[in-house]
Amino acid sequence: MSTGDDDILNDFLAEAGELVEQLGTQLMALERDPGDTECLNAVFRAFHTVKGGAGFLQLTPLVELCHAAEDVLNAVRNQRRACDTDVMDAVLQAVDAAQTMMGELAMGSPLTAAAPELLMQLHALLEGGTASLPKAPPPPAAAPAAVAASDTISDDEFEALLDELQGKKPAAAAPQPSAPVAVAPKPAAAPAPALAPKAEVETIRVETQKLDLLMNLVGELVLVRNRLKVAKGDLDEAGARAIGELDFITRSLQNTVAQVRMQPIGKVFARFPKLARDIARQLGKQVNVQLEGEDTELDKNLVEALADPLVHMVRNSVDHGIEAPATRKQAGKPAAGTLLLRASQEGDHIRIDIRDDGAGIDPERLRAKALEKGLIEPETAERLSPAECLQLIFLPGFSTKEEVSDLSGRGVGMDVVSSRIKRLNGHVDLDSKPGEGTSLRIRVPLTLAVLPALIVRCDGRRFALPLAPVSDVFRLDERRVQRREHWDVVDSRGAPLRLVHLDRWLGTEPLIGARHVVVAQVGDERYGFVVREVVGREEIVIKPLGASLRGLAGVSGATVMPDGRIALILDFNGLVAAARALRFEDAAHG
Repeated sequence: MSTGDDDILNDFLAEAGELVEQLGTQLMALERDPGDTECLNAVFRAFHTVKGGAGFLQLTPLVELCHAAEDVLNAVRNQRRACDTDVMDAVLQAVDAAQTMMGELAMGSPLTAAAPELLMQLHALLEGGTASLPKAPPPPAAAPAAVAASDTISDDEFEALLDELQGKKPAAAAPQPSAPVAVAPKPAAAPAPALAPKAEVETIRVETQKLDLLMNLVGELVLVRNRLKVAKGDLDEAGARAIGELDFITRSLQNTVAQVRMQPIGKVFARFPKLARDIARQLGKQVNVQLEGEDTELDKNLVEALADPLVHMVRNSVDHGIEAPATRKQAGKPAAGTLLLRASQEGDHIRIDIRDDGAGIDPERLRAKALEKGLIEPETAERLSPAECLQLIFLPGFSTKEEVSDLSGRGVGMDVVSSRIKRLNGHVDLDSKPGEGTSLRIRVPLTLAVLPALIVRCDGRRFALPLAPVSDVFRLDERRVQRREHWDVVDSRGAPLRLVHLDRWLGTEPLIGARHVVVAQVGDERYGFVVREVVGREEIVIKPLGASLRGLAGVSGATVMPDGRIALILDFNGLVAAARALRFEDAAHG
């Protein structure tokens, strides 16, 4: 295959792949409102566009699949076939098969033809379906360029399709006799008011590796900038001014590159309505998926990294959380469960909520199951609060499912979720009420490259604490410290504040003399982290940990300080977990 052919294939994979990804969400919307003609036409055009590109590239299995689905959708558009469950099931299976083929194309593998049973099912829908849709407006005239009359497509037409998909304005061209387009007569009407032309945005496709390299270079530039700022006091006025200008330009460049790498989380959310529907039908359940905040943007690497953990959570919500219709009715609930996925930005972090109105989780059952599996000691289990019992679900090997199935019961899901979120310098928390439902909250940074941090010192070493959760810093007064339930507690702004001692986590001699407390939000609670001193604020570049430190509780990464030395980046959630473990040890020893 020539370079030109490679470019055409890559364009097809990018544009057609995006259309196929969107089909799941569009079909879910169409299932909720079968009379939505605009959505129906969008689904039809997507299949036709993919078919046209596949025909140009001579991808016969994909052409046959899209053509069969297109015929069914056209029958629905012409009201020769009702948009019922049989149609939705078959077309959604066609989407699954198309996604499989797109994956094979991306891997350079030969295409696997769609199952003959699926093609037969699609053809049978045309032959046996005569019911008409409830009153719906007639479909509009076929859209030019997106819906052509023939099953083949010329070189020029394919290029025009790609231009249209990329948002480029097609050049004027003479009409092609081989592909006539029906033109509906215009009814007489008063002239509409002129609309201001919509500003066109020019785009260019860039390889993600180049963006990654650019972000890495910006990170190195930030490190050099930090070193120069330390030396700023030794320079004359002109040199200090130049460093100030460099600081401004570096910040602007850093923000611009970060924006280029941003992608809407809707790219991940789009797959979940169909995924939840498939799982629910397999289990004989009903579920409605609600999406909020799909336009919330975060770093592209985070978008990709969050995909698998979110799939685990959605599967668990439908499998474990949402009850069967009969059970829900007995409990006074609607037969169909509700699953909400919401994304929002909080400072320099993204919060994602996954909430269901299912059966909820019984903390006592989790406590008993953890004891049964030997995951915790009896003494520890006795002292766990209901909220702490809920966090047991994230322990490795924990599962409350008695039977093993394709969906759950293997003791992995939530442990995988927790570990992957922590690798993203994020945190996942769970809240649940029996009979009312379960809510999972994820917080991850907007970007993985550069992090605003608070530099602190303890035991002669410097550490970096993520700045976003920090709300206060104060000097510790020993006379105000009290001991409650094996925690050191101090009153802060009228509320008790549990203290986490960094020296105990390090295993060094207790700090004596002046100490400072860094107050940070961890989940739904505030904690005070006791350090020797607070050095100041710094923008740091996150570096991966070596094998010896990877997985160490309380450490999420490392950074290079302006003097060239290494400082560990600490994880508030890990520090709190370590403090809880030390608390249980203290309790066990009386």
